[in-house]
Amino acid sequence: MESRVAPKVTVLMPVHNGEAYLRQAVQSILDQTFTDFEFLILDDGSTDGSRDIVRSFGDPRIRLEANERNLGTVHALNRGIRLARGKYIARMDCDDVSLPERLERQVRFMDAHPEVGVSGSGMRLIKKGRLKNTRLQPQADPELKITLLFNTCFFHPTVIMRTAVVKKTPYPDNLVFTQDYNFWTRLATETCFANLRETLVYFREHSAQISSRKADMQKNNARAIRASYLHALFPETSGEDMETHHLIAENRRGMDLGKAGAWLEHLIGLNEQRRVFPPDIFLREAARKWWHCCRKNTQYGKETLAVYRSSFLHAYFNPPTFKYLKFHVRCMTDGKRRKAD
Repeated sequence: MESRVAPKVTVLMPVHNGEAYLRQAVQSILDQTFTDFEFLILDDGSTDGSRDIVRSFGDPRIRLEANERNLGTVHALNRGIRLARGKYIARMDCDDVSLPERLERQVRFMDAHPEVGVSGSGMRLIKKGRLKNTRLQPQADPELKITLLFNTCFFHPTVIMRTAVVKKTPYPDNLVFTQDYNFWTRLATETCFANLRETLVYFREHSAQISSRKADMQKNNARAIRASYLHALFPETSGEDMETHHLIAENRRGMDLGKAGAWLEHLIGLNEQRRVFPPDIFLREAARKWWHCCRKNTQYGKETLAVYRSSFLHAYFNPPTFKYLKFHVRCMTDGKRRKAD
C-alpha cells in the first residue's frame, strides 16, 4: 500500500533502453545521505532489460511507472510531474551519477531560499569511463536569465524544482530534443533561478545520447528558442542581428568579430534603455561573451588581438592570466601560420 505521508522530494528519472548505465544511476540515488524521497522512474517503452534492472533493487522508495510504447522524454517528464508527491522534484538521468550529498545540499538550499523555483549545480564529465573536466554555470538569478539569451542556464540532470511551480508550468511539448532550454525560458518569468557552485552530479557523455544523434535538430530548435526569448525582451532585433547573435551563442569559429562586437555593444545599449537586466551585470556578461568570441577566433592573428582590444567590452571581463597568455600566443602563432599558407 502506498504511504499517505508525502515525501519531501520526488526524484524523477525517465528511462528508455538505458540498461548500460542504469544500475549505477539508480544506486547513486539510493545511496543519498538525504533519505526522505520517492524515486519515480518512468520507463518510456524500453525494449531492453531496463525494467528488470529497476525491479531487481526491491527498494520501497522506487516507484516504477511504464509506458508500453516510447512516447518521448517530454511526455515521460510531464507524466512524472503529474505523479510527483514531493515538495521538490529532483531530476536524474539514467546514465549519470548523483554524488551522495546531492539531495541533502540541494534541499537545504531550497528550504533556505523560498523565492527560488529552480536550482541546479555544477557537474563533472565522465568520458570513456574517466572523470574529466568540471562544468559550472552562473549562480545568481540575473546572470542565469542573461545566459538564456544565448544558451541553457542549467545542467538539466542537476536541477531540483518546486513541484508547485512546475505543475503549473510543465515542460512544453514543442521543439523536442531541446526541452530543457525551452522549459527554462518559459519559467524565467515565473520564478527565480539559482545554481550551487558545488559539483553534485557526474554527467556521462557517450555516443548513444540524443545530443550526439540529433545535433542538427538540437541546433535548429535552440535557435528558435533563443530567437523567441531575445525578441520577447528586445523586439527591435533584426534578422541580421539575430544571425550574429546565433553565431556568438554557438561560439562559432570564423565569425565576423567586428559584427559580433558591434552587436554586443548595441545589445548593452538596448538593455540600458529598457532596464530588462541590471546594467552592470549585463555589461559583465556581454564582456564575457566577447572574450569567448575572440578566444575562439585566433586564426585572424594579430587582427584578433586588435579587434578584441578595440571594443570597450574587453575592460569589463578579466579572463584568468594563463588563459589570456595562451590566447595571445595563439594569435601570434596562428597569424604566422596564416601568412605562411
